[in-house]
Amino acid sequence: MNKIWMGLGCAMIGTVAMAQEGYGGYGANPYYGPFHGNAYAGLSIGQLRYSEQGLDSITPATAMFIFGAPLTPNLSMEARLGGGLGSAQTNFYGLDVRSVFAGYLKGSVPLAPGFSLYGLGGVANVNLRRDFGLVYANDTGFSYGVGMEFDLTTNSRLSLEWTHLVSGDNLGYPYDVSQGAISMAWRF
Repeated sequence: MNKIWMGLGCAMIGTVAMAQEGYGGYGANPYYGPFHGNAYAGLSIGQLRYSEQGLDSITPATAMFIFGAPLTPNLSMEARLGGGLGSAQTNFYGLDVRSVFAGYLKGSVPLAPGFSLYGLGGVANVNLRRDFGLVYANDTGFSYGVGMEFDLTTNSRLSLEWTHLVSGDNLGYPYDVSQGAISMAWRF
C-alpha cells in the first residue's frame, strides 16, 4: 500500500512540470483549461478498502471506465463502471470485488492553469463476494469523494482521488468501502 501511494506521489510531482504543455501564452481564462469543454472518457486503477468492525482492512485492486460530460465550466456529470482485478486477503479473510457502478456530479475549482481540485457527490453500487459472514453483498448508497486533476495536454488529464463508496452491515458488523485511485482521461 505504501509503495502505491509513493508511486502516486511521484507521478503527481512529475506531472506538475508537464501541466503547462497544453497552454499557450494567450487565453480568456488562464485557470480554465481546454480539456474541460468536451465530453471525456478514461480509465481508473485503484485500491478498494473494505473496513469491517473487528477485522483488519482488506484492499483488493480495482479498475474502472469513466465517462463524463461537462454541464458548466466547473460542473460535470460522470458515470463509472468497473470491477476487481483479483481477490485480496487479510488474516485469512478474503474479498472479491465483483462490480462497481457510480454516477456523480463533479464540481471543480481551478487553482492554476492545468491544475484543479474537485469534489464528487452521487450514488454508487458495490457488489462484493466475501469468504466470511454473509458471502454476497450488494450495497447501494450515497457516495462522495475529493481529488485533484492535472491537464497533461489539451486532450489528456491525470487525476488522483479518494472516494467513499458505500457502507453496509455483515451479520451485525458495520463496514465501509472506500477507494483511492489514479486515472487518465481523454476528451473526444
